[in-house]
Amino acid sequence: MFKMKLLAAVAAFGLSGVASAGINATSTGNTELVFNAYVNGVGYTFDLADSGYNGLFGSNVRMNSLIGSSHVAGTNATGAAQLAATTVSLTQSLSAGDIVFDAALTGFDSFMSVAGGATTFKWNVWSGESSGIRRIIQTVADTPTQKLETSSINTAVFAYSNFVNSNNQGGTHNANDALVDGYRVTTDQDPELARAYTLGSRLAGSYASFGDFGDELDMYVVRGFGSGDDANLGGVAQLVGDNSLAVTAKVYVGDTGEYRLQIAVVPEPETYAMLLAGLGLIGFAARRRA
Repeated sequence: MFKMKLLAAVAAFGLSGVASAGINATSTGNTELVFNAYVNGVGYTFDLADSGYNGLFGSNVRMNSLIGSSHVAGTNATGAAQLAATTVSLTQSLSAGDIVFDAALTGFDSFMSVAGGATTFKWNVWSGESSGIRRIIQTVADTPTQKLETSSINTAVFAYSNFVNSNNQGGTHNANDALVDGYRVTTDQDPELARAYTLGSRLAGSYASFGDFGDELDMYVVRGFGSGDDANLGGVAQLVGDNSLAVTAKVYVGDTGEYRLQIAVVPEPETYAMLLAGLGLIGFAARRRA
């Protein structure tokens, strides 16, 4: 009985709207980012289109908007095409506390309802392209300690491509409007659409791409060695803003109770310390006046 109610709820919530290729998928060579969540056999995808991005990144924001195209040139990972040893910078100058993306996750309450009122969930942000040199932007729960086999990167990208293409067959993803942040709710009854939860393990198990609600995850860039060579190691680099400050993602609850996704450049630890010290001084002064 529960399974029948679950499938009916998915039909009502997740498969409504225009059925179209709303997510710019992995074969384009310049892909969009997608937010994924998963709990109790129920999945949720959200197309990060334009609505939540900082205006500096232009219109129809995609992978190249965030990290540029320098990491796709050539047929091997040398020279300008190689990822930096430790970091890849945003294309735009953003400093501590600046927001890259912040928007309400449309339909997320529906996802939680279909999942049986769960209070926690796994989530990540992913983008991967299968055109030419394979590239990935994703959240990382565990800091990578080693480079990845290009074959593992290719496997993850193609799995993601299947996942995205399947999602594009339903939900509110709208190919006719680049400003629409579409979503879809799915269940494990559709195996292609359940893969969001397993994408991290497809990267050779060297790190996890999913976190729990309440986690703040670093963003990383992964690049294969070459488009036709599976035997060599690719590059892994942290995505950063100005002064090599980390770009992180988090899910939080907004002022009106809505779930929101935020990608931002985090302040340095010293900034947090100064803020706490300032708040302490304000509190001390208030007590003195009292």
